[in-house]
Amino acid sequence: MTRPRTTGTLIARLRSETAEKVFDILDDDAQPDEVTKDLRSMSLVRLATFLGTTLFLQAAVSIAAAQSADFEFFKTRVEPIFLKSRPTHGRCVTCHGGGNGGAFALQALSPGSTNWTEEQSRRNFAAASRLVAPGNPTSSQLLMHPLSPEAGGDPFHSGGHQFASRDDPDWQEMAAWIRQKPPAEYTNLKVLKSPDRLMDVMRTFNISLRAECGFCHVTGDFASDARPTKVMARKMIEMTEGLNATLGNGRVTCYTCHRGDEMPRTVQPKFPDLKYPY
Repeated sequence: MTRPRTTGTLIARLRSETAEKVFDILDDDAQPDEVTKDLRSMSLVRLATFLGTTLFLQAAVSIAAAQSADFEFFKTRVEPIFLKSRPTHGRCVTCHGGGNGGAFALQALSPGSTNWTEEQSRRNFAAASRLVAPGNPTSSQLLMHPLSPEAGGDPFHSGGHQFASRDDPDWQEMAAWIRQKPPAEYTNLKVLKSPDRLMDVMRTFNISLRAECGFCHVTGDFASDARPTKVMARKMIEMTEGLNATLGNGRVTCYTCHRGDEMPRTVQPKFPDLKYPY
């Protein structure tokens, strides 16, 4: 027997063999005794193995297909936006290329090249994917950070507000990519245990402290606890939750003390030499 060369071929083969065995057992003309005999001859374990393997491989193929489509959408329709010159702003790659752009670290173009290689595109894809909430463009830092505040974007972006409106064709293109993205998997969540609206929470921190993602996170590895500011942020979240439990939900936020600054602005003036632990 020829060995299947692809996962799709294997699935088709398993489906065929499984169907044949099931239909042989449940033939309309079969007598009860014959059905019982056939069921005994073909163990339920074997049947479950056929069915389970088929379903597993089918799910794997579906996931792989979704991931492939996600990357191709990004590479052909989103990534070129980062190379585009805009009338009143520099190109995204100018500041974000070569690891100089904080959390959104695009790959530097090779000397003389006008586009990225396949490997560089995959790294750009990973960097951009960390800054979006799949299915929800308006919760995605990648879209809201460079958007004008008048259009609902963040109050600041060190590269200027690239998009004056959500109607901008490039903003819409990126939004379309985010809407079709498969769900994300987050790791090392200790205080914010639910991934629901996680990116909205991150945007709140960004605005309240007027800080980039790299203030707390390691670029390229958001799950890492290597930066002490991330460890401190967890303690501050727990403190805020405790205060709200006492004073009433929503009474205290990060902005209550930080007022748009990385360091709290509410430190008592009689402690001018107080050193922050980060």
